[in-house]
Amino acid sequence: MRRIALYRPGRDFPSVSVTGARCELMCQHCQGRYLEGMVPVNSPEGLRSLTNRLVKEGSSGLLLSGGCDRQGKVPLLPYVPVIAEIKRTTPLQVNLHPGLVSDEEAELLASSNADRISFDLTLDQDVMRGRMHLDRTPRDSVDSFKALCRSAPGRVAPHVLLGAGKEEFELDAVRLAGGADVPCIILLSLLGEKVDDWEGRLQRAVTAGAATGRPVLLGCMRPRGRSDVEIEALKTGAAGIACPAAATAEWALENGGQWHRGCCALHR
Repeated sequence: MRRIALYRPGRDFPSVSVTGARCELMCQHCQGRYLEGMVPVNSPEGLRSLTNRLVKEGSSGLLLSGGCDRQGKVPLLPYVPVIAEIKRTTPLQVNLHPGLVSDEEAELLASSNADRISFDLTLDQDVMRGRMHLDRTPRDSVDSFKALCRSAPGRVAPHVLLGAGKEEFELDAVRLAGGADVPCIILLSLLGEKVDDWEGRLQRAVTAGAATGRPVLLGCMRPRGRSDVEIEALKTGAAGIACPAAATAEWALENGGQWHRGCCALHR
C-alpha cells in the first residue's frame, strides 16, 4: 500500500527569519506577511540560543529563512558555522531557504550539512519582475538551482508556485525539478487571489511531477479548506501533504497515511 505522508510543522518545527519582518522585494503574493509570523533572530549567537531552547523543548528542527535583498538572496551565509555546529551537536533537523545563490555560496551552504535546502524554482520572467520585483532572469533561477544540486546532491527541495504566472512555465519548472537529484518536489499555490481553474492546475502539476518519479508534496502555502481538492491530488499521485484539512487527514490515514514530525521538505 502506498504510504501517504502527512506533515504539520507548527511549534515543533518553527520558521525562523534572520531579517525579522524586513524584505527588500516585497513580492505581491507575500508582502512580508509570512515573515511577521516567523521567529526573528538577528545574529548567529541568537540562532544558537534559540536552538538550545528548541532542543530542551524536544522540537524536531527548524526552517531558517528570511526576507530577500534586491538580488533575491536571503543573508544566511553568516549563520553557516552555527548551522554546522547545530548539526554536529544536536538532533535538530535544519531546512535552509537561501534564495538565489552563486556557485561559491551554494558550496558554503552545503558545507553546513543542513538536512535540506529549499529553493523556489521560477521560470517565468513576468513573475520574477512583475510579481517578485526581482531584476533577475529565469536563467539565474536555474543556475542557482543547479549549483545547489551540485553542492548538496539529494538535499535540495525545489518549490514551484502555481497560479502566479503562465501554467506552461510552472509545468516546465516541475519537470526540470524532477529531472534533478532531489528528494521531492513541493507544490505551492497562490493565496488570496483569483486563479482560474486552480484545482485543475494543481492536479496537472501533480501529474507532471509524479511522472518524473520524484515524490510530489502539497506544501503549506495553498488555499485551505478544500479537502476534495487535496484528496484528489493525493489520488492523482501526490506522496504527501503539509497541514491537511481534517477530512483529508482522515481519508489519508484510512488509506495508508502516516503523520510525520517537521517540514514536508524533509520528505524521504
